[in-house]
Amino acid sequence: MTTGREGSNADDLINVNNTVIVTNLPEGQRIRLRDGSLAEVTANPKDGAWLFIKFIESPEDPSLVGTEDMVFATDVVGLG
Repeated sequence: MTTGREGSNADDLINVNNTVIVTNLPEGQRIRLRDGSLAEVTANPKDGAWLFIKFIESPEDPSLVGTEDMVFATDVVGLG
């Protein structure tokens, strides 16, 4: 269920439960992850489930900064 304000702006892609809808997040969008990390979307298969990311900040594991990985939609808690 969305807010009804759907558009191309990533700020519009959050539903009423503050869950980020990842389907249309653009490459370059910064996102906050459940573990407190800040990451940048490097690719989005637009399946609504997975994102390819590059870590920008990782308080729990600084060695992740600069590395790339995949994250599941439920790991995304906000836009950065």
